[in-house]
Amino acid sequence: MGCGGSKLDDDAAAKKAGKFAGKFAVLGDGIEVSAKEAGSGASAAVNLCRVKKTNEVAACKAMRLYEKADLEDFRHEVEMMKLIGTHKNIVQMITYAEDPRYGYLVLSGCTGGELFDRIASDTATEGDAAMAVLDVLSALTFLHSKRIMHRDLKPENLMYKDDQPGSPIKVIDFGIAAQLAQGVKISPEVVGTTSYMAPEVLQERGGLLCDMWSLGVIGFFVLSGRLPFPGRTEEDKEDAIMRGKYSMSSTRWAQVSADAKDFVSKLLVPFGKRPSAKEASAHKWIVERTKHTELLGNEVAKSLKQHADANRFQKVVRHQMATSLTGPELHQLRNLFEGIDADRSGTVTVKELEAVVGEHAHVSAIDFRAFDVDGDGVIDYKEFVGAALQEHTLHNEENLESIFKRLDTDGSGTLCAKEIAKTLGNDEQLAREILASVGDGDLVMTLSEFKEHMMAKAPIEKKAPRKASAKALAADADAVTQQI
Repeated sequence: MGCGGSKLDDDAAAKKAGKFAGKFAVLGDGIEVSAKEAGSGASAAVNLCRVKKTNEVAACKAMRLYEKADLEDFRHEVEMMKLIGTHKNIVQMITYAEDPRYGYLVLSGCTGGELFDRIASDTATEGDAAMAVLDVLSALTFLHSKRIMHRDLKPENLMYKDDQPGSPIKVIDFGIAAQLAQGVKISPEVVGTTSYMAPEVLQERGGLLCDMWSLGVIGFFVLSGRLPFPGRTEEDKEDAIMRGKYSMSSTRWAQVSADAKDFVSKLLVPFGKRPSAKEASAHKWIVERTKHTELLGNEVAKSLKQHADANRFQKVVRHQMATSLTGPELHQLRNLFEGIDADRSGTVTVKELEAVVGEHAHVSAIDFRAFDVDGDGVIDYKEFVGAALQEHTLHNEENLESIFKRLDTDGSGTLCAKEIAKTLGNDEQLAREILASVGDGDLVMTLSEFKEHMMAKAPIEKKAPRKASAKALAADADAVTQQI
């Protein structure tokens, strides 16, 4: 495929509409669901829909029910949405339903994009950032009054209601939210997304104020385009969080006001010294937000945009790499997969993989459902190896050069929108946004820009039982295949 032309094939969307024609039937005639997915993950997909009675644009989150635990998770989220009720800065549940394969949550629509979609602009000001933070504080004040912890606050879970100026932020995704009983101060669970996780959560004693730490991390990120506690691995990030030391001395902070720095600093403190959401709402930076007209700057905007785009692009490139790399670990992983794939169909089910590999010490904590990237219930070799690739393999320059040449189908030495869109399921709009984020307006990506984008820090998805590395999987490969 070369770079000529821009018209994309819509056959995939049409086929998907036919394949899942009866998928949303349990919702009844009152909800009209679009066949095109607006987003997807390891265990759920989101489709835009319309509530016919009110003509309201909404979103239908279809959660796959692989096993009993999935059904429990779905019903937990429904109960949390019932407890929360209605608030101007929180997504609202319109209705829900379930069938043997899916649990459906119909939620009020948030069509204005994620926080970074609006803040990542060269016209965004510090006051805009403070306004967004105020919306989140409003939501947290309401939630905490009901003793409800969100537990996974991060930029991806902050959406604008619509694309109008001044549109409010809405907090979404209450899948791991929890309500503390009266008299109970902590929840002894390590859940959330590591980069935004409070130190007390890592110590299994998280309370309501763990959300305030997460908001402090978000504020730090929005103002500087950098995370306060970075790390190459989950362990590195956890160590940095527990040390609690961060820096505001880089040039990115030179134009940030003292009030903003003070606000963030008051949230990134040990448990017990953190202000409540109501107290933080009275901080000078929030109260006098209209005075802060300082631009966040091009460098910060570019970093925020890269962060927003990197997760999806890195994931699809990782899976491209899975079929083109060589080396002892990769060969062992392939042997492991082929040993499980007894009928040589090229795919294995999640349950088959869990049954064969799950008892081995190095891999017993893996959530194999996360390997099923396209959500079809089975895992192919590319999905399996792609998910298991070690970070050092992904970031190896020789490997990145190899996959770049593979994607560069016309041999031009650059990637254009159509070539990148092909890896993203023919999503040319996202491809152009990715190019704009690294190419300074040129709709091509050079090899050096590709490497930079692939090595950018991307957010980690919800913390599940820790995944084993490719090396750990490969160490058990021979032992497992001998038992098959």
